[in-house]
Amino acid sequence: MMAASIGMLAEVPGSSAPSEEAAKIFALSGVRTAPVQSYTSKLHVDFALRSFPYLKFHLEGHIEYKRPNLYSVHFEHVPWFGKGFENMKMDPLEPQTWPEHYDVASIAHEGDRTHVEMHDKITGNVKGIHAELDGDGLRRIQWLYHNGGRIDVRVNPVVVEGIPVPATEDADIKLPAYHVVAHATFTDYKIVTDGSAPAR
Repeated sequence: MMAASIGMLAEVPGSSAPSEEAAKIFALSGVRTAPVQSYTSKLHVDFALRSFPYLKFHLEGHIEYKRPNLYSVHFEHVPWFGKGFENMKMDPLEPQTWPEHYDVASIAHEGDRTHVEMHDKITGNVKGIHAELDGDGLRRIQWLYHNGGRIDVRVNPVVVEGIPVPATEDADIKLPAYHVVAHATFTDYKIVTDGSAPAR
């Protein structure tokens, strides 16, 4: 559900503000990962429905990243109600893709965090997007919907081979039809960089 909900995000009003500063921030967010050609990781996710039928379940899968900004999740043994969401594109979690989809409304700096408020370029169901970044990249992104729903994802990074990648992610997904929370853990990273030795 976390992947399904995040995967369907791209729709809302547009406005333009500090687009030059935003372009620099989004570009800088990718500097530390610029040498990365690709990476994979195992994915372990615990879901809990906070609305009826109050289910809890666990999914195993893996993630794949390929330059430039192609990020996807692949789940194994998805339950019947999740059929169709075994493979999800997760590009909205890559700041370098945001200029294609969002207009920046405002930027604020608080300590080591940069807070960015955005709107979709296309009018739709999303009221606005709030994102927080630091030197390790994306730390939080929140989609707010006109119907009162919201999806809030927090990223806790770890540095592997000098590259910041997600260690855990926590999602709180509250939509009119359901409320679900999810905790994802990433393990066994395999990272290929421009300086990596060729595979034998």
